[in-house]
Amino acid sequence: MFSPPVVNTVNEVTGFSKEEELRLKEKQKVMNLNDVNEKHKEDYLNSYFEDLDVSSHETDWSVMIIRAMEFNDFNDCKALLEMMEDRKFVFQYKHELERKFEEMLQWFITVKLGISTRPIPPQMSDNKKVDLLSLYMIVERDGGYRSATDDNLWPVIAKDMGYEYQDGEYMRLIYAMYLDVWFIITGSRIFKKGYMTKR
Repeated sequence: MFSPPVVNTVNEVTGFSKEEELRLKEKQKVMNLNDVNEKHKEDYLNSYFEDLDVSSHETDWSVMIIRAMEFNDFNDCKALLEMMEDRKFVFQYKHELERKFEEMLQWFITVKLGISTRPIPPQMSDNKKVDLLSLYMIVERDGGYRSATDDNLWPVIAKDMGYEYQDGEYMRLIYAMYLDVWFIITGSRIFKKGYMTKR
């Protein structure tokens, strides 16, 4: 039931006692196990939702509309953003909207800004894709970029995205490079009246 007492001598190399070394090893083992469990859970859920047949063999006009969208000017982008104001709609069609949101940002960054060096979607150092639509929705929920920065919410946003708290600064950087620049150029949450038609 309980482990026998350990002679608690200090290791000259690490500077830790035997008890501290055992605690660190146990902690690392639990963390590794959690990482493996999270990976399996994520893989399972991703495969489940990708295989899920939600159409029930009827034509889903919303999916057809989303798939048919092309981005040639800011009004096309505005139409997509207006669709995304309905959170139920976003939840129901997240997979389709995620692709279109990335296409919209790709058009904006490469065509309008002339930047060809930003990969879309961005990736973390472990090659895990950053879901820009989820990042956008979470930051909007939390009051926008300035509010998230002023209130130091980026570590929480990173955790909400499925990353670690220390990834908060990276999430802030991605938001600034991909999404905040969008709002700076367009002027508002959904464009100010007449702003894009004059340009």
